[in-house]
Amino acid sequence: MARFLGLYGGDILVCALILAGVVSVVWGMIRDKRAGKSVCGGCDGCAHRGQCHMQK
Repeated sequence: MARFLGLYGGDILVCALILAGVVSVVWGMIRDKRAGKSVCGGCDGCAHRGQCHMQK
């Protein structure tokens, strides 16, 4: 087991960090979607603003 961790410990750590980053980005997007926040950050300059949001 120690030899396995010695050989692949760095790879496992890098993969775990990448996975944690992806999970945190996806989780943040889900939280923003539930809170009603826009993904684009605003539609003032968006060419499709009439199609993606109801105009008041």
